[in-house]
Amino acid sequence: MGRRRSRWSVFAIAATLLLGLAPGLSAVARDDAPRTQIEAAFLVNFVRFTQWPDARFNSRQSPYVVTVVGSEEVAEVVREVADAAGLVHGRRISVRRMAAADVRRQRMALRASHVVFVHGSADLRVAPEVLDVVKGANVLTIGDSARFARAGGMLGFVQVGSRLAFVANPDAIQAGGLSVSAKVLKLARDIET
Repeated sequence: MGRRRSRWSVFAIAATLLLGLAPGLSAVARDDAPRTQIEAAFLVNFVRFTQWPDARFNSRQSPYVVTVVGSEEVAEVVREVADAAGLVHGRRISVRRMAAADVRRQRMALRASHVVFVHGSADLRVAPEVLDVVKGANVLTIGDSARFARAGGMLGFVQVGSRLAFVANPDAIQAGGLSVSAKVLKLARDIET
């Protein structure tokens, strides 16, 4: 029963993504969904509203690659929400997991990602390494805290009362050669939050 309820929750979050950015971001930020599902829904919306250079894709069908640096459980939730959301601009979202200990050893795989999400306890330990490895690679970097964005990451989640929000680091986004929609940046909280 718990797994079935979880799948319905994932479906409900993914359905809100189809409504567009403003309804999607505000609707999924409710406090009755688990935080990881909400973060996953934000990630899908961030993919939807970010532009990468064309050279970052081998073909028109190449997927967006999201690498989760953290637990397999978090990667699985992100995978479920991405699958439920369907295609984004004609591309699927492929989610893979990387252990924090593998960041240096698998640097090429990390640089080949479109999004790197540093989650949970890996955030503070691995953030400097991740940011160093992907520097100049057109990778959207997202962390599980505002500290991540303050340390040079592009986006970071922050708890505001009972809701989940995010902060943006426009300088890091620009330096990464990415274009994140003004619609997203307008919804971001001050990075000093």
